[in-house]
Amino acid sequence: MKWKWVFIIFTGILLVTGTLLAFNEEVRGAARLALSGSPVVTLSSEEDSTIVMAKMEEGAGLQDVFSHVEENGWIFEEQMGSTFLYSRGDESLVIMLKMWTNQYIVAELTEG
Repeated sequence: MKWKWVFIIFTGILLVTGTLLAFNEEVRGAARLALSGSPVVTLSSEEDSTIVMAKMEEGAGLQDVFSHVEENGWIFEEQMGSTFLYSRGDESLVIMLKMWTNQYIVAELTEG
């Protein structure tokens, strides 16, 4: 009887974890950050918009996102709350930041 409950609980945990990984891109991003060791991972990418995620370790994740952007030639222009404006020639980049849990930061990078 004891093993039956252990099996049921283990199966339930696997189902919940599988569901979260299948339908929640932030959970997949957190798993990729933990497994890859990379400071920034891309969650999704569309034509003019990219969503990236970084782990917030005493503010290091925020700097990792900015370094990721500046490596591509973008220059910081202005901050408005949790929105940051960058430019590169005639192009502009808007970064909107939000916290996902208290350990991760998600940044939406929109070129315009």
